[in-house]
Amino acid sequence: MDKWLNHPTALKIVSVVLGLILFAMVHIDPETSPQTTASSVDTKVIEAATIVPTGLDQSKYVMTAMEPTVTKLVVEGSISKLLAASTDDYVVSVDLTDAKPGPQELPLTVKLPRGIKEVQLSPRTVVVQIEEIVTKSFDVQIITEGEPAEGYVMGTPSILTENGSSVEVTLPKDDMERVGVVAVTLNVQDEDKTVSNKKAKVVVYDSEGVEITGAFVTPSTIHAEVPITLPFKQVPLQIRYSGTLDDNLSLVSVRPTIENITVYAQQDKLDTIQVYDGAVLDLSKVKESGKMKVKATPIDGIQAVSPGEIELDVVVEKTATRTLDNLRISVVGAPAGMKAVMRTPESGRMSLQLSGAEAVLADVKETDVVITANVEGLAPGVHTVPLELELPPYIEAVLNDGQPLTASIEIVDESASSGGGETEPPEDIEVGGTPTETPDPGEENSNNSGGSGNETAEEGGASGGDGRNTGTRSLTT
Repeated sequence: MDKWLNHPTALKIVSVVLGLILFAMVHIDPETSPQTTASSVDTKVIEAATIVPTGLDQSKYVMTAMEPTVTKLVVEGSISKLLAASTDDYVVSVDLTDAKPGPQELPLTVKLPRGIKEVQLSPRTVVVQIEEIVTKSFDVQIITEGEPAEGYVMGTPSILTENGSSVEVTLPKDDMERVGVVAVTLNVQDEDKTVSNKKAKVVVYDSEGVEITGAFVTPSTIHAEVPITLPFKQVPLQIRYSGTLDDNLSLVSVRPTIENITVYAQQDKLDTIQVYDGAVLDLSKVKESGKMKVKATPIDGIQAVSPGEIELDVVVEKTATRTLDNLRISVVGAPAGMKAVMRTPESGRMSLQLSGAEAVLADVKETDVVITANVEGLAPGVHTVPLELELPPYIEAVLNDGQPLTASIEIVDESASSGGGETEPPEDIEVGGTPTETPDPGEENSNNSGGSGNETAEEGGASGGDGRNTGTRSLTT
């Protein structure tokens, strides 16, 4: 045996046998049949590969449905390539290039990474629904939610976008027929100032108020605003005056460019406001006819005014004077059972010199001047009573040489004199003359300081003096 083992040929045979045994030990899988060997090729299963639609002309059509939306994909390749590829590298698509409106069944195509091949695709087709799209113009409305803070009111909402409230809405033809309103929404809950949104989203709703998703809107946002203010109303505008005109000038007219003004206040205060007279014209700044602007400021519980500035058309002329004679003095306020008897002037009439612009004076009639003596509350006896004047706008009384603006009136108790005695002249005897008695101290006497007693002015202005006592030339009646 030893001699045989030492033979070279025997050693070669033994070496070959041992090599075969070692090869078998390395490559044969003990868990499988003797014929199954290990391999570097494997498979991968993607249970829900998303189907991607491509090629659709989106300017004309829209895909509204696809069934199914995923498919099962089985692929095969080397282990290394399968491990290197991500799920996104496996693309399953449906080509809609030649699709037409309506339902249709189309085949699926698969794009795989290099070195990987398709084993199975299930299903291999899908059913898609294609619809024609249309574009239509709509005016955007503003929907408000909630209520403003207590005491405040909501004004009219507005669209402030430069191109206005019109937008273009693109939808499938069937959905376009369901459109009810196109709107933006602003929340005003507990707000005490104007709510504004420069990028309010435009939403399309159907006739039942449900949002239609998928609508394409151009522009998609707009600038919307909802005014939140105190309660307000419009009232007549009345101009007041301060200062005095130069001695040689008188007002002909003061005409605001607006007749009414908007005032804002709490409701209880607003209910009491009948006129706004917070705009004041400083006459000392008026040197000639022309345009002037005055501020409109909040007064007497008014919290805001709009507009805040008012333009006036002011006309002035040189001052003139005119005397009106035989003006009747009216006595008012006599107590029950008492009679007022005019003593001075006896006739109950007087003359009065007026000052103002020539154009204004020329139109003044005797009936435009009201002279009143108020005897309310006076006891029987003779009293010096101040006279109250009501003059046309921009007209003043001129009292020369200390002329008082009073009358002497006797209050007579009719019940005491009914038994006989001297017969008293009738009440309000009409006589001429100028009062000569001096008024009681502290009593109001004249309107030298700028008041005519008339609080209502032409064209919304308030009358009043400009501080002059004399005119520059006279007119005759």
